[in-house]
Amino acid sequence: MAKSGIGGRENRLISGVGIAVLCLVATTLILAVVPQNDPRVSAVRQVFFDAVTPALELFGKPADALANVGDYLDDLNTVRNRNRELERQNIELRLRVEELTRAELLMNQYRNLLNLPEEPGFEMVNARVIADLNSPFVHTLVAKGGRDRGITAGQAVMGLNGLVGRVISSGRNSSRILLLTDFNSHIPVVALSSDVQAILSGTNRPQPELQFLPRQAELKDGDLLVTSGRGGQIPVGLPVALVRRDDQGELTVRLLDDLQSLNFIRVVMAQPTEDPPSEIQPAPSLAQ
Repeated sequence: MAKSGIGGRENRLISGVGIAVLCLVATTLILAVVPQNDPRVSAVRQVFFDAVTPALELFGKPADALANVGDYLDDLNTVRNRNRELERQNIELRLRVEELTRAELLMNQYRNLLNLPEEPGFEMVNARVIADLNSPFVHTLVAKGGRDRGITAGQAVMGLNGLVGRVISSGRNSSRILLLTDFNSHIPVVALSSDVQAILSGTNRPQPELQFLPRQAELKDGDLLVTSGRGGQIPVGLPVALVRRDDQGELTVRLLDDLQSLNFIRVVMAQPTEDPPSEIQPAPSLAQ
């Protein structure tokens, strides 16, 4: 009796599957025979879609999950690469800080040995550019801020990255800046790596040029030019430009800032060095 019951269950299961297959085949034949624009076909199609949609959503969730996992892995790989790059930059910065620390220690020792006075410190005042007076013959800017903020003629003017010019006149609340590209601009500079000194002169073109270079000067591509402090107007050590050499060995200079797109500048609040007396008083004689 038990065996007969088991067989009966198997027969009923096969019958159910067969009925489902027959219904599917019949539905397919009906859809093939009945015109596509028949309302009954649309109704059957809609019922079929309504019945299948939950299954499609159920089957689609694992695919969406796999896609999200793939995006997560891509983001994780990107974060890992960025982390490695930041670690590399951090190591370079630590080495640079150690190098600068040693250089500062040696500089202090040399200064003590030579009994040299320390360079005076300076602060910077931010100002907004309110006018661009560039022309084929004059390269100047007007900034908001003048004597009311301590800005006076002769002070150095910095952009975001380096020196861009100097103040040539100041009013109560505005100042005029002569850019490095102006023909009347002449800034003493020195190459940081080779200690070669020259004059960076404007030519009314997009980039200035070096003048009065020593004959045996050896400037390399990428050398940084900084202010030498000669003349006492502009402090020493302000970054100015990079030296560039093309394939033919032609020497050019590239400023650190784009002078055509300056919106804000920084004025260096450094006092110029006083000129020595024009006449030297004779020393008193020993006989007196």
